[in-house]
Amino acid sequence: MLTGYWWAYMPVLLFLATLEGWATYVRQKYLLSLKWVLLEVKPPPDVEKSPKIAENIFSGLHGVYAKPVTWKKRFFSGMVQNWFSFEIVGNGGEINFYIRTQEDLRNLVEAQVFAQYPDAEIKVVDDYVDSLPRYLPTQEYDLFGAELIFTKENAYPIKTYPFFEEESGKGEFKRTDPLSPLAEAMSAIEPGEHLWLQLLIRPTGGEWAKEAQSVVDKLVGKEPKIERGALGATVDFIDSFLPGGAAAEEKKEKKEEFSQMRLTPGQKFVLEQVENKMAKLAFKAGYRFLYIARKELFRRYRVPTVIGMFKQLYSNNLNTFKPNGDVGTSADGWFPWLFPSHRGFFADQQELKRKWHIYQAYKKRAFVRKVVVLNTEELATLFHLPGIGVKAPAFPRVEAKKGQPPVGLPTR
Repeated sequence: MLTGYWWAYMPVLLFLATLEGWATYVRQKYLLSLKWVLLEVKPPPDVEKSPKIAENIFSGLHGVYAKPVTWKKRFFSGMVQNWFSFEIVGNGGEINFYIRTQEDLRNLVEAQVFAQYPDAEIKVVDDYVDSLPRYLPTQEYDLFGAELIFTKENAYPIKTYPFFEEESGKGEFKRTDPLSPLAEAMSAIEPGEHLWLQLLIRPTGGEWAKEAQSVVDKLVGKEPKIERGALGATVDFIDSFLPGGAAAEEKKEKKEEFSQMRLTPGQKFVLEQVENKMAKLAFKAGYRFLYIARKELFRRYRVPTVIGMFKQLYSNNLNTFKPNGDVGTSADGWFPWLFPSHRGFFADQQELKRKWHIYQAYKKRAFVRKVVVLNTEELATLFHLPGIGVKAPAFPRVEAKKGQPPVGLPTR
């Protein structure tokens, strides 16, 4: 019957398709207009401070955020919120730290890094992804890739660096660097193997506070607020003035229930951690990693070593990471339940397509579709310049400290 009225709904469909096409066009045009630089950051020889100092780097970068991009700028100019890419890269046993940023934000990034690591070395380098074929996989190379998402709501934090610090007496702390397992894993890979980790971040304001507040309300036993229409709000308002009104009784009952609630120590701990996360500057983020190797060197067991680093960030009742099954390179194909191997029709073709997409997304530093929210403390845990306690053999550091020229040095 609907086919007889195609002329009525076809213009609407065409209009919506045109809007989507226009939005895609202007967004791609805007993205292509951006100029990027890749900065290599070499750690100083003696980082003795806690990863806490890296928090100040991310707090400083949050300064590029003023307010959300308006729909007019998105629709007419294709503008999106600025973002950065923090990358830890292992190529054949050599480990490097990179920050990819827009060219006009380079000075801001360098100033924030030097402010916390004055003896670090920063230089513009060619993109390391260009050392591999333009498209993967090929007959020579294979890859595994994944994007990581949270297991719980964004309001729940991950286990952060303070949990890795133990007081050893007299105000001193013994620190275990959260990046130590990753550094050891990257040092163990051989020439022809590549392990790349990419942390994409863009600052956000209080847009996510409503979601976080709902988690807090749930933890303290408050019922979620129900949005009422104008008619419902009017009825509730009148009912609240009546002596035996249902709204008044319900309000009194809820107040009594809340006053009698007692949180367990575990519940108090979780509540404190959630509120601590809400109190700090936040970023929308995505984590992507790739393991690439020549087919004769491809070792699948390298992947669990990376996942293991994220497992150490798990704490009971808090958050942790897991692979996003919608983006990973593994595929079951169609009707996998028909086969003992659980690999259905066209599984190989699906895996090939997934590998191609995630490799291209990594090269372009394309922002992930399913974001997580990380505050500055969580970001400092995931990306910082490791201290002297990290003894990975292939870990590069600045060989000597740089000194300032003496004051009054003649220029002629």
